[in-house]
Amino acid sequence: MTLFTTAKKDTQIGVDFLPAGVAVVQVQNTKRAQGKILRSDYLPGQGQAAQIEALQQWVDNHKLQKSQCVCLIAGSDCDINQIEKPEVESSELLQAMTWRIKDLVSYDVDSAVVDIYPMPVSSKNNRQQLSVVSAHETVIAGYVDNIQAAGLKLIAIDIHALVSKNLSTVRQGDGKTQAVLSLSDSTGVLNIFRDTDLYVSRDFKIGLEQLQQASGDDQSVYDSLLLEIQRSMDYYESYYGLGSVASMEIFPHVPATEKMALYLQNLTSFDIDFVSTEDEANNSITLDSHCFHAYCAALRSEGQ
Repeated sequence: MTLFTTAKKDTQIGVDFLPAGVAVVQVQNTKRAQGKILRSDYLPGQGQAAQIEALQQWVDNHKLQKSQCVCLIAGSDCDINQIEKPEVESSELLQAMTWRIKDLVSYDVDSAVVDIYPMPVSSKNNRQQLSVVSAHETVIAGYVDNIQAAGLKLIAIDIHALVSKNLSTVRQGDGKTQAVLSLSDSTGVLNIFRDTDLYVSRDFKIGLEQLQQASGDDQSVYDSLLLEIQRSMDYYESYYGLGSVASMEIFPHVPATEKMALYLQNLTSFDIDFVSTEDEANNSITLDSHCFHAYCAALRSEGQ
């Protein structure tokens, strides 16, 4: 699902089509300012036509035609299944995995675009598991058409579960086990990484709206979130046997998540901090709360 082009390479743009708008983030893509946020915008719009028009207007306003772009596919537009790796030649692996998902998807696999990525091997189970990402070819073609209609050059289509590994703290976390908790209006996602490998990805129905309703007398939403986090971490520890998570970073950094982080820190043994978007000169850069995954997508390096 990677489409390489000869686009402008001094900046890179991440695009995330959300239910009520488009999240777009442009980052610097040079050695001197790798990953510096240049723009972060959430463009309200419902429906494909409105979102394409909003994105096209944004590209035109900032004169970003032909800039390279990484686009995220919505979770509702793709299927992700974890399947044991078959004993076949590497040249036959993709075809074999495509055949294995034929009864797990609602469309003919002959009309599917399929990609795979390996899951880490458990110390208690030496059998390699592969995550198989699939979508109908017309869905993928729609994303390609949308990005091209906006005037951008598509270099890759990625999924939400993988892009947070592009954060600098994860990329530089050799030998460390780190968690990244990202919260949208009504949902949350917890990813656990060791080095830069994704071990656990779990989503849940707790988001910023619920956190904002928490009061001094009723902090049950914090306990519910802690339970979801602890379940994911317990699974990581018991299944992989690699020790415990050392730290967790949270996005976004807002008053509601500050209160939550203080509550959680008193009940957990791992360090809690917030995702930093400072540049090399330590200038604080504001990232729109809708734009986390678009930002992570924009950080994707060539060849991933």
